[in-house]
Amino acid sequence: ELIEQHTENTQSQVEVVVADSQYGTTKNYLECHDRGLKAHISPFKDGQSRNGKFSDEAFSYDPKDDVYLCPAGQRLKRTRYDRNRETFQYQGKAKICKACALKDKCTGAKTGRTINRHLRQEEVRLMRDRAQSFRSKQDLRTRQHLMERSFARAVPYGFKRARWRRLWRVRIQEYLTAAIQNIMILVKDVKEPGRAISLAIKKTRDKWLNLPATCLALITRKGPFPWAGCCYIVVPR
Repeated sequence: ELIEQHTENTQSQVEVVVADSQYGTTKNYLECHDRGLKAHISPFKDGQSRNGKFSDEAFSYDPKDDVYLCPAGQRLKRTRYDRNRETFQYQGKAKICKACALKDKCTGAKTGRTINRHLRQEEVRLMRDRAQSFRSKQDLRTRQHLMERSFARAVPYGFKRARWRRLWRVRIQEYLTAAIQNIMILVKDVKEPGRAISLAIKKTRDKWLNLPATCLALITRKGPFPWAGCCYIVVPR
């Protein structure tokens, strides 16, 4: 859905998808694969690795015997198939796992360690490997610089959550937040902030008259924030 929105809004085709690990799911990797897109997305950490135990990547798959080999060299055999998730489950024997010296680093389940393998696991593995490329890591660092900093700036002022219901109201909040952050950058980095802000406002109005609202801010040095002196919202008709 986000890809369609981007294509519609910008009238340009998406070539690379850059996102954090919350989007690094099997479904998203396969969606990018089927669309012919590069997925520069950090892999989503499974529950085991988040708890400090062996991740699924620590287990090697043997296609000849259709089994997984654990770090201790024991086999995990296929036990069942989940139609909804399109995954096969591989499980080790409970007795072997219980007596294993690596159990504390592997699993806390009494029934033994389990591994899920998607029907299209090879495509998933291919996309995950590409997500570890130098260019992918470079894009992720760029995203962190451009996006995460913006979120971090908004959180202390109560913009982590939407203040009003309905999508059009949330959009106005986002436009205001972005406008304020841009003005903060102008005030900090431009030698003549008043002139620079006037030019930025004019360009914004000329380019985005079709937006629900155009935000104009007049800056003074009073108040706890750089923009706290006076702030007006002008809605074009």
